[in-house]
Amino acid sequence: MYVLVLFLSVLSQNVCANEKSIIGGIFYKDSDDMKVALEVSAKNFNFTASIKEVSVRGEILEVSKYVCELAEEGVIGIIDGTGGRASENIQAICDMLELPHVSIQHNDLYSENWSVLNMHPSPTAFNMVLENLIIHKDWRNFTLLYVKGHSLLRLGDLLKMGNDSYPYVVTLRELSGDNYREVLIDAKRNGYTNFVVDCPSRNLEQVLLHAQQVGMMAEEHSYIFLSPDIFTLDMDRYRYGGVNMTGFRLVALQNKDNEKLWNFTTTFNQETGKELEPDQFKTKLLLIHDAVEVISAAMKKLKDVKAEFLSCDSYKAWNYGSSLLNFMKTNKVDGLTRSLIFDGLGQRTDVTFDLLELTSAGNQSIGMWTNNKLKIDRPIVADAEITQEAALRNKTLKVLIAIAPPYGYLKLSHETLEGNDRYEGFTIDLIEKLSEILGFSYEFEVEQDYGSKTETGEWTGMALQLREDKADLAICDLTITAVRQSGIDFSTPFMTLGIGILYKEPSKQPPEMFSFMAVFSKEVWYYMMLIQLALGVTMIFVGRISHKEWQNPVPCIESPEELSNQFSFANSVWLIIGSVMQQGSEIAPIALAPRMITSVWWFFTMVMVASYVGTLVAFLTVEKNVLPFNTVEELYNSKSISYGAKKKGSTKQFFEDSTSPVYQAMYKKMVAHNWLVEQNDIGVKMAETTQYAFFMESTSLEYWKERHCDLLQVGGLLDSKSYGIGMKKKSPFKKYIDDALLHLKENGEIEKLRNIWWKEKRGGGKCGEKRDEEQKQLGMKNMLGAFVVLGVGCLIGLFISIIDMLWGVFKRSVKYSTTFKYELVEELKFALKFSGSIKPVKRPQKTPVDGSFEALAKAEGKDDIRSLHSIKSTDTRRTQHSHSSRHSSRSLSVAFAKRRSYS
Repeated sequence: MYVLVLFLSVLSQNVCANEKSIIGGIFYKDSDDMKVALEVSAKNFNFTASIKEVSVRGEILEVSKYVCELAEEGVIGIIDGTGGRASENIQAICDMLELPHVSIQHNDLYSENWSVLNMHPSPTAFNMVLENLIIHKDWRNFTLLYVKGHSLLRLGDLLKMGNDSYPYVVTLRELSGDNYREVLIDAKRNGYTNFVVDCPSRNLEQVLLHAQQVGMMAEEHSYIFLSPDIFTLDMDRYRYGGVNMTGFRLVALQNKDNEKLWNFTTTFNQETGKELEPDQFKTKLLLIHDAVEVISAAMKKLKDVKAEFLSCDSYKAWNYGSSLLNFMKTNKVDGLTRSLIFDGLGQRTDVTFDLLELTSAGNQSIGMWTNNKLKIDRPIVADAEITQEAALRNKTLKVLIAIAPPYGYLKLSHETLEGNDRYEGFTIDLIEKLSEILGFSYEFEVEQDYGSKTETGEWTGMALQLREDKADLAICDLTITAVRQSGIDFSTPFMTLGIGILYKEPSKQPPEMFSFMAVFSKEVWYYMMLIQLALGVTMIFVGRISHKEWQNPVPCIESPEELSNQFSFANSVWLIIGSVMQQGSEIAPIALAPRMITSVWWFFTMVMVASYVGTLVAFLTVEKNVLPFNTVEELYNSKSISYGAKKKGSTKQFFEDSTSPVYQAMYKKMVAHNWLVEQNDIGVKMAETTQYAFFMESTSLEYWKERHCDLLQVGGLLDSKSYGIGMKKKSPFKKYIDDALLHLKENGEIEKLRNIWWKEKRGGGKCGEKRDEEQKQLGMKNMLGAFVVLGVGCLIGLFISIIDMLWGVFKRSVKYSTTFKYELVEELKFALKFSGSIKPVKRPQKTPVDGSFEALAKAEGKDDIRSLHSIKSTDTRRTQHSHSSRHSSRSLSVAFAKRRSYS
């Protein structure tokens, strides 16, 4: 019995030795390319592949079962394409059976174990190359983006760069769920521009797409992707945005004599029916080939290796397993992913990477990571020069233009012109500048329909010709709109604009009659009146408490019984008003306090009067334009003004597609009343000659304003948009046109062309310069208000004096028992003589009741005394600073004499 068992065992071993060795593979059911890659590689190295398919990710029991089945089949190693927890389970069983376990992808849950060989570059290799690359790029601030569930083993050294000992600021953001936009928008809002992205290959397209959708694929953004598969994707949609994108590549594509790569590519395409290029292979497929090659090389080193049928139940290890694994770790092999060198733990720490950058010309190698050193070797020829030669140099393009001043004109000439010589204008000169930079030739074709999409989905005009390859470029006042951009591509904008309102300049309106009152605001006038009253009261109070202001009314009396004070309310207000009017007053302060207050008031009035006079001229000479409307809403509500736009174009489309109720109503009104026009020049003529407001783009509006001085722009812009050069979708010229336009902008060439065609040629500059005018004279219309104030003031004064005269006449008629008429006639006779400055006191003769002359004299004496008191008081005020008693006595004597001479 024992002899029989021994014989069968020897026989089975000989059979195994004579048959091909088996390499096991465990992959998920949807990993068809990986299964084909293992079969092709095993066949190339004279192995047999035994593949097990795991139905669902995370099925640990199913994975364990397949490992045991492969062990029972007598495999010499297992290539693991699962990753994650499944790889840990495979590793545990292989460790027990001492069966070589080869992993082909980065394992987030990796723990140090001698029985595994990882073909994917180790976290240590990535940390070294990333740290050196960021230092080379001089990123002082950068953000680490990682997908949830993906470990940060490859970013450990970068996280340390955020410590105090490093001059770097490191930010960490997790991309979770199926929508990465919120995280990316937050990063953009915080001003982050440099990113290191660590995510599985299957998430790359989603990260790129969401970054582009939130506007983070522009020139100011830079990315480093850890996945070696980044440049196996189709990057055409990102290459023209200007983003700086750096990635790694393991395969050596520069070696055109790499027969293994071409053989593998050819065989793989034959098996799958695909037509992949070597640079389109995912890293996992190449690592499967290299894993098989490592096993093959170790088998050749370790001769007489015999496979065994192992069982998970018996816990028996393979005798050759540990030896084979050691040879695999120590043996140096050159595979598709360059040198396969492992450390004692089976990790690839010494890896060679190609560093690639995304450019408008495609993926370009900028350097290499080899022998743990970074070598940057950028192309000597600039990217712009490469693309010019490759794409536009010596080509002839068909360019669509439109006859729309100032962008395109038919050239004025006495001779018959042909070809491109027939046209001139801003865009004609612009395309000439572009051709000088990029080296292409061009032929013009006129197309007045800029292009739009009809209700049936068909395109018209320029857009249609570009889409059907009947033209290469369209350059005119072609507005970049969402509808047009869905059908064609546009270059970077060469001009920014908006919709404005063109209207005729209203006639000048003369200043208002009382415009001189507008120099100061109402508040200032109110406060001026209030402060004069308040200061009058203050002067009365200060004057009454200052003893020097109490003066002797009769200087001839040395010891008067009474003192008088000049600061009555009327005198105080008169002093203040006289200061404001710059005329002064006969009232002069004597004490120190009133003088100080008066001096401060004079200073205040000097400032106020100077400010008033300095500003008055402008208010009297400026004639304002009074517009019938200032906003779109006011125009819409106007009953006398019509409005419209060009029938075909983005301006009309703006009103038609607007969500504003006002704009929608205006559009319906334009169409209903047939206010839309065929061309801009028709709308300009209507705006100049009728009550018509024309909506047009601000650049065209500025052009017409320079040539029609009686037109102006009312209000601001209704929107913001840009002009661009149209071309077909995914045009190979777009990037180069963009670069050339940016070059012209930076050099100021576009602004120069704009000044030439807007302000110089074809009647430009007519209204731009200020015309010399004679010195503005102030006519009667400017000064009418001052005359009115003077006349009204005089009339008020005359009215008050008449009332005062009538009141005096009334008192005398009552006092002396005469008629009012008699006293009024006598008063008017004296006033109308206009001669004499002395007025005698008149009264009729009175007959005393007792008939005695003594009584009459007594009554007359009383009147004389009252009159003399009045004369004395007046004379005293006139001579209060004189101390000559003789002068006073003489005045009194004259008064007595005149009184006595009157009968």
